[in-house]
Amino acid sequence: MPSNRLTITLTAMSGFVLLLLGTQAVNATELMTLFTTPQERHLINSNRYKSDEVKAPAPVVVEEIEQSPIQQMFQEEVSREYKISGISVSQEGSHTVWINSTAYQDGEQLEDNSKIKVMPGDEIRVRITAPDGQHHYATSGETMEVTYMATVSN
Repeated sequence: MPSNRLTITLTAMSGFVLLLLGTQAVNATELMTLFTTPQERHLINSNRYKSDEVKAPAPVVVEEIEQSPIQQMFQEEVSREYKISGISVSQEGSHTVWINSTAYQDGEQLEDNSKIKVMPGDEIRVRITAPDGQHHYATSGETMEVTYMATVSN
């Protein structure tokens, strides 16, 4: 048994000696910090040692907006004449009306934003709703005059 103990002790000692021989002395210059460049280290140190003073923000430069003169708005009476040249009613529901020789589909708008509605039935008529909300009715071959107030700028 003593020989086994001696063998274990010698093996452990030889392993320890090999371990000591395998390690080398490390110089301080070889040790690296987390941030390797001097610039990074300087940035970290300068941020770490900053004071808690709040600096006043830089003044904000506000550009002056050039003001244009205020335009006067006023109501003006607008009068339009519409000649209903023809009305086409379809069973599928797409109706067409010819106003001043131009074809319009049911629900479209005229150039002055008046709305067109074809009203089929016993007497097929066209309803034109002026921008002020007034309704005007006519049938094929008739001419109607639509007058309404519109806001215009000076």
